[in-house]
Amino acid sequence: MEKGYMIGVDIGGTNIRIGAAREGGMLEAFEKTSSQAILAGEQAVEHLIDFLRNYMHEKLKSQEIEGIVLGLPSTLNAARDHVIQTPNIEGLNDVPLKKLLEEALHIPVLIERDVNLLFCNDADRLSLDPAGINIGVYVGTGIGNAIFIDGLPYAGTDGTAGELGHVYIGRRGKVCGCGNEGCAECYAGGRRLVELREEAYPTDKIGKLFQSHGEDAALIDFVDTVAAMVAMEVNILNPGAIVLGGGVLNMEGFPRERLIEAIHRHTRKPLPEKMLKVFFSEDASENGVRGAIIYARIRNKAKRAVA
Repeated sequence: MEKGYMIGVDIGGTNIRIGAAREGGMLEAFEKTSSQAILAGEQAVEHLIDFLRNYMHEKLKSQEIEGIVLGLPSTLNAARDHVIQTPNIEGLNDVPLKKLLEEALHIPVLIERDVNLLFCNDADRLSLDPAGINIGVYVGTGIGNAIFIDGLPYAGTDGTAGELGHVYIGRRGKVCGCGNEGCAECYAGGRRLVELREEAYPTDKIGKLFQSHGEDAALIDFVDTVAAMVAMEVNILNPGAIVLGGGVLNMEGFPRERLIEAIHRHTRKPLPEKMLKVFFSEDASENGVRGAIIYARIRNKAKRAVA
């Protein structure tokens, strides 16, 4: 008997992406819509429930649904059932989201950090060996960090592991959105590129900075800072593979070879530097949705192994 659909949802501060697939099947009914159109205001959870219910009815014609996996740009608890904080979505703070969705929709729900679902997609595409430790670093407006151990995301004691963007990198002067001073995100994320554009290249489009000014000292320093941050985690975790991605690293003219060289330069010799395996993520709108569906498969496999 054919199994039902698994729905993947990638919720971002700007867009919500959603799609569905049967086990082993292709992604179907993919859609992208504005996050603000759905999640604005304090009734975000109620609006999200309506959005999901309408999607199941209109796009999947109320066919059998195995479950839903949501990727969130949020801080989650270790049990992955409670959203602690979502900086860019007002109504998704301190919310028992898994319970509320399951009670309203009557199907199993998984919630996870969006960056971990992006990594699931990349690990599947690259056929990475799940054994041991693998990491992903996604440089966008902020820094997304995925740490996977034996094929499963590492959450940490409180659920907040992988906050690489909030390590202190030895520079002072910039206060991060988290309230601390000198976080990596202040110097190695998209916000820093916005500052550089305003300071030095006000007539340039931000997406063209590396293409037009990649040899300037400020942008060389930016790339080196990203590399130092990645190398810091490599030196601590000694992963089998690193996946690099995000909007910044997919900008036109971004110097990927310079970044790789700098990561090697900052990583301890002879090991782990000698055995580094660095891959780049592909920039595709469906990545988070595909990753959500893959994550459901990984979780179900792990559950069966324990049983």
